[in-house]
Amino acid sequence: MANIASLGNLAPAEPLDLDIYSDVGTFRPFPKKGRYTLRAPESFPAEAFGVTKAGALSAQIDPTIVGPTNEGFVARFIRVSGKAFDRKGIKVSQIGDYLRACGVRGKLSTQQEQADAVEQTANLTYEAYLDWRVYGKGHAEDGSDLVVEGMEKFPSDGKGGYLPYVPSPTQKDDAGEPVMLRANIIVSRFIAKVE
Repeated sequence: MANIASLGNLAPAEPLDLDIYSDVGTFRPFPKKGRYTLRAPESFPAEAFGVTKAGALSAQIDPTIVGPTNEGFVARFIRVSGKAFDRKGIKVSQIGDYLRACGVRGKLSTQQEQADAVEQTANLTYEAYLDWRVYGKGHAEDGSDLVVEGMEKFPSDGKGGYLPYVPSPTQKDDAGEPVMLRANIIVSRFIAKVE
């Protein structure tokens, strides 16, 4: 039997009832690159909206995968920007692409109208292509930011798939091994909902 008397002043123990113990959730495999049905969040709190460096509206949309695989996986830190750019001579934005994927139509003249439209997408489902991306600030060999984008650019898992992390070429852990930088899910393209 272990003698823990020599450990000193331990804090009082909280009782543990192992019969009703809350286990760690089940492992969810990382979604592969591909087309998915996503569900918008149940609501968009004020913190979901922000301003980009260029002064445009941004919205954090963090969707949940509905299918065809990885149901229930939440893609975190997905932001869309209202910064307009030209696509085939027409002004578009990431927020516009998101809204069209959700089936929203019409003219939105102000950033407030765009924010209101994003807010109204709560719980709607839409289609998009997902992919992988790592952004490691200062992790490149030259001290710049390391960016790896595209599932196929990640290390092989030896089974025909890919590992959702890359080793940092500059940062090491306490054992001298490279720090692993975990992939994030990104939306590579929204699919406009056809009426």
